[in-house]
Amino acid sequence: MRVLGIDIGFGSVKVYSEGVEYKFPTAVAYMPDDEVMEVERVNVGGRYFVVGRDVKYVASYKIEIPGVKDLIRWSGVFLKYVLDKFGEFGVVVSGLPPNAKRHVSEFEAVLRSVSRDAKIKILPQGAGILYDVVSREASLSEVMVVDIGYNTVDCLVAEKVEGVWKKKRGITVEGFGVMKAVSFMRELFSSKMEFFKNWSVSRLVEAFEVGYVVVDGERVDLSGYKAEAVKRYEEVLVGRLKAELSDDFRSVESVVLAGGGAYYVSDKHFGKKIMKPEKPEFSQARGYYIAGQSDND
Repeated sequence: MRVLGIDIGFGSVKVYSEGVEYKFPTAVAYMPDDEVMEVERVNVGGRYFVVGRDVKYVASYKIEIPGVKDLIRWSGVFLKYVLDKFGEFGVVVSGLPPNAKRHVSEFEAVLRSVSRDAKIKILPQGAGILYDVVSREASLSEVMVVDIGYNTVDCLVAEKVEGVWKKKRGITVEGFGVMKAVSFMRELFSSKMEFFKNWSVSRLVEAFEVGYVVVDGERVDLSGYKAEAVKRYEEVLVGRLKAELSDDFRSVESVVLAGGGAYYVSDKHFGKKIMKPEKPEFSQARGYYIAGQSDND
């Protein structure tokens, strides 16, 4: 039976299965009434939507996804897009932030509405990364998982008791994902960069990732601004985690940094053994897949 791990974040959707590793922007729009428009579309309940990268071509029809409840509402569209592209799966595993536990049944129902025959399993975000890392690091006994996403940072503190991993604590820090580093970069722009100060954070994300923008055919280097923004972001993020987790932060042996933001946080700020999974943005989805395999045995 095929297993799918799907990590639906505010910035991007990551999917992982045997032979499948795929990522696309968490963007959805109503399909315009234009039969000749060549965009990737998905049919959910008789309505057509544009999903992922092609949403930029129909920006005026884009649907905003500001919070977890909105993410859950549109998660079925993202899952249907994946099923159309890669086929049906017998087990679908996904997750929600630790502070969204009350929405688990709603999330499960939305996913089941587009994959009726699949077994649906919902884990706390961070648990997927734990599955991914533990499968490779059998000697771990206590760990803090830090999943740095686009908007939020999810933390899971867990320990192994008699061979079984148990969650000690889970928190979600809103507004401390990669977009905060991008906001820092925008604030650092000098007066001659005023043009870019008016760009939205979401528009600046791509420029932040590559370290430059192209305007009127000329490449504008942003690497210096990016480096300073990352430095400030690291310090602010680690300080916030220490405050939020208190004794748990001080006592934990190892820290796993994952999610797309793991590329921007160095080891030196934690003073502990640090692990970064290969392709950390896919770690959550890989772990969901591993968890689904165990249910599939």
